[in-house]
Amino acid sequence: MKNSLVLLFVLIFSIAGSTELVFGHGFGSETLPPASIGDRDVTFSISVLPSIFDPNVNEHLITLNLFDSKTETAIEHVTFELEFSKNKKQLFKEVFHDETGTLKLSVISDDSEQISIQGTQEPILGGWLVDDENPLTFTGPIFTSGGLYEYKVKILSIDSDSNVLKSPIGFEGGISIADHQFFYVDDHLKQSQKLHVVSYFDQIQDFDFDSNQLTFTIPFDWNQNFQEISVIHQEVRIPNTFSDFLSTNYDSYVNGLLLPHDITTIDDYSFDDRTVHTVITRDLLKLLKNNVQTSDEIIEFTLQPNDQVDFPLYFTTSDYQVFLYWEPEIIRAGEDVIFFIDFQQIFSDHHKHHVEYDFSVIQQGDSIYQKHFKGDIDSDYSNVHQVNFDPKNSGSANLLVSNIDGDPQSKGNFIIVIEPGTSQNSETNGIPSWVKSNAGWWADGSIDDDSFIQGIQFLIDENIIQIPPTLAGSNSQTNDIPVWVKVNAGWWADGSIDDDSFVKGMQFLIKSGIISLN
Repeated sequence: MKNSLVLLFVLIFSIAGSTELVFGHGFGSETLPPASIGDRDVTFSISVLPSIFDPNVNEHLITLNLFDSKTETAIEHVTFELEFSKNKKQLFKEVFHDETGTLKLSVISDDSEQISIQGTQEPILGGWLVDDENPLTFTGPIFTSGGLYEYKVKILSIDSDSNVLKSPIGFEGGISIADHQFFYVDDHLKQSQKLHVVSYFDQIQDFDFDSNQLTFTIPFDWNQNFQEISVIHQEVRIPNTFSDFLSTNYDSYVNGLLLPHDITTIDDYSFDDRTVHTVITRDLLKLLKNNVQTSDEIIEFTLQPNDQVDFPLYFTTSDYQVFLYWEPEIIRAGEDVIFFIDFQQIFSDHHKHHVEYDFSVIQQGDSIYQKHFKGDIDSDYSNVHQVNFDPKNSGSANLLVSNIDGDPQSKGNFIIVIEPGTSQNSETNGIPSWVKSNAGWWADGSIDDDSFIQGIQFLIDENIIQIPPTLAGSNSQTNDIPVWVKVNAGWWADGSIDDDSFVKGMQFLIKSGIISLN
């Protein structure tokens, strides 16, 4: 073994000739197109786990496989030359020999200045031997951030230690270690909301949130060979408490260009948040390239809600497709809304029959509407449910269709937004419950005067609280809110006084010029 390895490495470094290259570009793993070695085709795959960057996890596993494309059997006695780079800076370039055809490298990333390797090294030429008896560990600044890691691999020998290829087979591509970051933004009530952004291509930069529009960039070379790219996938995870940014439809932009509608999809599977996916294919990138400034070495992503409702919403279980829409499109507290649900059985002769299911609306962990129904499957007519939400339930909620045909795993979740109802009485009706919560926080000092005033100003602007124009009063401004108004707000929050008394306090603030109407 030792003598054959010495011969192997001598031959490796005396090879002259061209290298056949195969390109790829994947996420945390990818399998490249087959390449020919003699009279057979071989397939190369590479993976890095975990594939999402976590600063608290510093150990990764790089796995390289070479196998026969037809039989899918591993090719043994493979010598790999592996180079890893990031941002055009080489991280390492080493030669490895593996007896099994599956090369596994343990990587421990830290902030040291250089990479150290623990393992068995061939004593003459320095090639690293890797097998079950010779584990190999890299330690150093390798996977220190999310983003795109480029690799180059040459296959120098196969089948036996001495079978050195006269024309090495080369594979090149990129592995994306998903970069995920959390950003805190304020909603219209100045309450902090946590957005989670995940990039499956490269590092997230230049995040901004303004006027209900989210923007961030990732590095990107518009002049590169797009054949090396499969897709660029980005995710934005929105908490279901962030009603400002919840919509049944979103517009996505790249460098200011509006993307086709089907590029952006919504996943409401989780009860904790909504995930909005933007997936850009290679062909779309080629079209975009002709319309962007290629000197800009970035992709700028923009996501914003679209007021147009995109029906039907749907989810799929192992047996059913379930479609949902409602009328009117804007759900308002205190007003009737009709939900339409259609069931289609995936594996059936599509004849009408019946199914039982649960229909519920859950808000902050509590059920605000729940009923068990018997409905129709594969029918020409929708299953219809009429609901009228209490004004105190204004805000976001989870609409759950579950226990379909008695199966607890057969279910789907949608996030809906219940808008405050239009006030019929200018002083007392349609005040959302969160206004009362704000009043209590303001009274006990948890939020400041400006935050409370901005919330009230919003209610006036949206006609949730309607104030007669004659009460606009003088234009004089003062920052001194009388103590009795704050006391009244606290009493209103705990139910000691009614809505009328609270509204009169708000009218006083407007008449006195403390709140100015636009």
